[in-house]
Amino acid sequence: MLFFFAGWGAGPLFSRHIPSISYRQPVPVTLPTQMREWRYIVVHHSGAMVGNEDMIQTDHLQRGMENGMAYHFLIGNGSAGLRDGEIVEGHRWKYQLQGGHCHQDFLNDCGIGICLVGNFKKKTPTPQQMRSLSALILKLQTDFHIPDDNIHGHGQFYGEDTDCPGILFPWTQFWAKLNEAYQEALLRETNSPVPQLEITHRP
Repeated sequence: MLFFFAGWGAGPLFSRHIPSISYRQPVPVTLPTQMREWRYIVVHHSGAMVGNEDMIQTDHLQRGMENGMAYHFLIGNGSAGLRDGEIVEGHRWKYQLQGGHCHQDFLNDCGIGICLVGNFKKKTPTPQQMRSLSALILKLQTDFHIPDDNIHGHGQFYGEDTDCPGILFPWTQFWAKLNEAYQEALLRETNSPVPQLEITHRP
């Protein structure tokens, strides 16, 4: 059966346009029934000396990211109402959504994005931020069996073309603190209570 359309060949069949959307809240989704299969951990800096989840969420929503803050976790530096080293769970982690923190889809699909508030081109992270980062990463490594070889700064991943998390991010100190946290976990007696990592959960 053949179908004929008036004006065929005279122009596009449908008039398409890009809708102008100003997101004010992340698009509603249902709570996950299981965790995603995370394989990488990607460390970022926010690029600003002051920040909190609401500020980054608002910025990313206005930039068209329907799921809000691009990272799965945010670690505060004592500014904008977040305690120094406070770990905040983002909307994307709560609902187990892919990140928006990398240029490449495969890294967003299986890479956990952790952002530290600060500009590490100008100033190093605070000691408390580094302690929180090490503790969080050790927990994520344990929960998802992520090897050290799969933990990098954003710009260390091939194809990302960025210097994030900045030239002053102290990688030697980071690996030392991560190893220290790991050794402490090994020495902890099996019958002693395991300290819980404090993470701020937003409604």
